[in-house]
Amino acid sequence: MLRLPLAITLAILAGLAGCSRHGETVTLTCVGDVMPARGVAEVCQQRGVDYPFALVAPQLREADLTFGNLESPLTDLPTRFPRVNALRATPEMAGALSRAGFDVLSLANNHAIDAGRAGLRRSIEILRDAGIVAVGAGATQDEAERGLMVTLGSVPVGFLAYSAFPYTDFVHDPQRESLALLNEEALRRSVPRLAARCTVLVVSFHWGREGVREVSDRERRLAHLAVDLGADLVVGHHSHVRGPIERYRQALIAYGLGNLVFDEQSYGGNEGYVLQCRYGKDGALQGYEAIPVRVVDCRSRVAE
Repeated sequence: MLRLPLAITLAILAGLAGCSRHGETVTLTCVGDVMPARGVAEVCQQRGVDYPFALVAPQLREADLTFGNLESPLTDLPTRFPRVNALRATPEMAGALSRAGFDVLSLANNHAIDAGRAGLRRSIEILRDAGIVAVGAGATQDEAERGLMVTLGSVPVGFLAYSAFPYTDFVHDPQRESLALLNEEALRRSVPRLAARCTVLVVSFHWGREGVREVSDRERRLAHLAVDLGADLVVGHHSHVRGPIERYRQALIAYGLGNLVFDEQSYGGNEGYVLQCRYGKDGALQGYEAIPVRVVDCRSRVAE
């Protein structure tokens, strides 16, 4: 597991190389939705903030880099609208995410703006202070689309993240705090630019329909386009259930990683994958394992 000092985190946000580890392979672990708000927050008040991750943290911490989708702002600021599914988690959860093993978290989703642009900005700062880098969001649209790169040993690993729900209670303004919006134009702008600098490029999509495993034609087309443009690993989330995994060209596509941590209000099976991938120094995928997990009482555990 890579822990990022503040100075290096800032460098990564600028698109520069970060920390490094040495080894013959690079191990990447990716998970789906991590939602530390609402019912999860209530359980954490009783059992501690590390409770939701305790049973899967060993799998997360053993990787060189661990990535997930943070499905809630981390801030003390209020939610903007009293809508039924507005989410907001306490800043203390950043420490729990760090201890669980997370290095990079996507904020490109339909809940990132629930506490307004100020809440989005504060979430990025809180994660950074905990040694976690946010991707898919930034002070401007250009920054949100820039992605980040970390060098592990001699292997540069890049991350990009996009949301397919750009206008959910959100008025887009490219000159203010923004999310990376999922469309072909954005992929063509960002993926080749970062792929040219990386040996391994991970592209994350927040997309699909809640509770639905099937992949739409549009989702398959965008996933294949990302690979054609240079992605080595494409991962999806938002459906809250496990989706299919596909080999396309030399890349791996996991259309739906489901949930890692959620409450009982999750649509679908409240299940997911911990996807563990091993890459050689040349960027070739040497192998992967999709470990099924299920969320019970707001706590993730390996499924039987």
